[in-house]
Amino acid sequence: MAFSAPTVDQRQRLRDDHVAHRKWMRENKINEHPYAMTEDPFTGLVLAGLLDPESAPSVCHALLAGHDPSLPTDDVLFLSVYWPSSGVDLVIEAQQRDRRELVVVEHKRFASPSHAPGYRKNPEALWQTDQVYEAATSDDWPRWMHETDPDLPVRFVVLDGYGKPMDQLYPGGLHNEKWAVTSYPQFGAILRAEHDRGVRGLIPLLTTLYAGSPEL
Repeated sequence: MAFSAPTVDQRQRLRDDHVAHRKWMRENKINEHPYAMTEDPFTGLVLAGLLDPESAPSVCHALLAGHDPSLPTDDVLFLSVYWPSSGVDLVIEAQQRDRRELVVVEHKRFASPSHAPGYRKNPEALWQTDQVYEAATSDDWPRWMHETDPDLPVRFVVLDGYGKPMDQLYPGGLHNEKWAVTSYPQFGAILRAEHDRGVRGLIPLLTTLYAGSPEL
């Protein structure tokens, strides 16, 4: 396992967005969660936001900010989502106006390490994202995607706090170009905009977005 330390510029961008996020929350009378929150609990809140029919399109749109920032929020009509026990953090099946697709999400919070499953037994094991990409695009549909339609196109997304590029998160990854990275500043900007236009159910994510950030 390897923790890819953020650069000075990445830390500063996160710090600047955290300051702006706090200001916006004060203006909207939302209190920031006072305690640190690690990767799994925050992933659970993302899952909860995707399970709420009102907030789900907004959360899905926010996850795809690094992939397709122009995607209209109301383009997502229906989705189902689950947290598999292996493979990746979230698998989303979205029904949109002109298509259906899968969105596979790997989440990295502030100090989350990158890892290659099986590296203890095989030092040459592929990065997790490479294993996920190859499994999801092979003829043998992986068990961790058993609830989805194997004929659907797949988008691959890493939600990373700092928005580190794939080559920093997974050096030498074979399929890094197939993954889009969405940063917390991108994710939060869409959540704030959606809350401003009256979408409900986003406060748990907004109040915890930067909870435990080491940058303040």
